[in-house]
Amino acid sequence: MSAVVVGFDGSDLARRAALWGAEEASRCGCALQVVQAVRAPLPEPIFAPMSAPVPEFVTEETMSRAAEDHLAELAAEIRRTWPDLEVSTRVQLGRPAEVLAGEPGDLLVLGSSGRTGIAEMFLGSTAAELVSTGGRPVVVTRSGPVDGRVVVGVDGSETSTDAIAFAFAFAARHGRELLAIHAFNDVGWAELPEQDVDHVRVDLAKLLDEQLASHIARHPEVHVAQEVAFDAPARALLQAADGAALIAVGSHGRGAVKRAILGSVSHAVLHHAPCPVAVVHRR
Repeated sequence: MSAVVVGFDGSDLARRAALWGAEEASRCGCALQVVQAVRAPLPEPIFAPMSAPVPEFVTEETMSRAAEDHLAELAAEIRRTWPDLEVSTRVQLGRPAEVLAGEPGDLLVLGSSGRTGIAEMFLGSTAAELVSTGGRPVVVTRSGPVDGRVVVGVDGSETSTDAIAFAFAFAARHGRELLAIHAFNDVGWAELPEQDVDHVRVDLAKLLDEQLASHIARHPEVHVAQEVAFDAPARALLQAADGAALIAVGSHGRGAVKRAILGSVSHAVLHHAPCPVAVVHRR
């Protein structure tokens, strides 16, 4: 990994995302790039109470200067915790999604919502757009605890295979256990005789073993648990999300239309998981 890129907008959730990205960059031995996009100057005057005076007009210069000050404070905070980490910051005029999409780096980290977010559990428009862009993994962070296990969804698709690799590498770096879930929700399974359901479970467990075998061999230090769930994939993953350090999902699975960038499972997990979510795209 060459660099971790973090999108910053001055919000508390963006700060948490930057700290999450800093730890990940430190563990990967790569650089951290924190980027803040500022929009063009506002055309109308800004009014505020007399107790909180502001400039009569917000200009590109004042916006950029304020962003640079915030980034400098953030970089100083990061360097105090990770003194050996290479940290750089940049302010650029433009739409946040467009600016961040053009930033080189192997991993993009974002807060779940920014300064205009109604609540933390709502996915902000910038994050929603960027997780659909493709090309590299995107991690959307939240402020919950991150000391639990790593959860990964497995469905046999190519993006699922990449998500498994990402989850194993993350678990190895952070010394976490890993739970791999294969959810089976085909129509009619509930009406099958119990012995047939048992046969399906055994077959799915074998498929799960096959999907994980090479990754277990590559990361023998990672303790792995496996689960076959007769449930909707998103619901099965979300039930395992409480207290998790990370959930990793492919951008779309075997049931998605090929041209779709973000599938229903990854969409649901992104919007409802209380923990950080990594959406892994097929490069």
